[in-house]
Amino acid sequence: MLLFIRIFLILYGLIAAATGFMGTTAKFNAAVTDAMTDNNHRYVAAIWMATSLAFFYVAWNPSETALFRFLMVAVFIGGIVRAAALLNYPATPFLIFLIAIELIPTALMLWFHTKLSNAGSL
Repeated sequence: MLLFIRIFLILYGLIAAATGFMGTTAKFNAAVTDAMTDNNHRYVAAIWMATSLAFFYVAWNPSETALFRFLMVAVFIGGIVRAAALLNYPATPFLIFLIAIELIPTALMLWFHTKLSNAGSL
């Protein structure tokens, strides 16, 4: 169970670092978006990229329960919001994959982490 948790924490960390970097370094295109939307996107991308450090930290220090739970709840809420957004446009296989990777592993990891914590195995 702990190995599963660590693997997914590192995976989420890599995803956060890569997509955050892509968002912060994207080229501005005035024909596609306005300056305020671009600025907000870059700000959120930078926060997401910085979150990768927390994923990596908790992967090596799984006893950091509060930070672990915060990260799992944040990713889970992101998956719910992404699923709710499907009311605005059709689902694609990639969007379904993203939603699944945000909802299923996080719920399992919270459950596994609680079991390990209660058993004193963290």
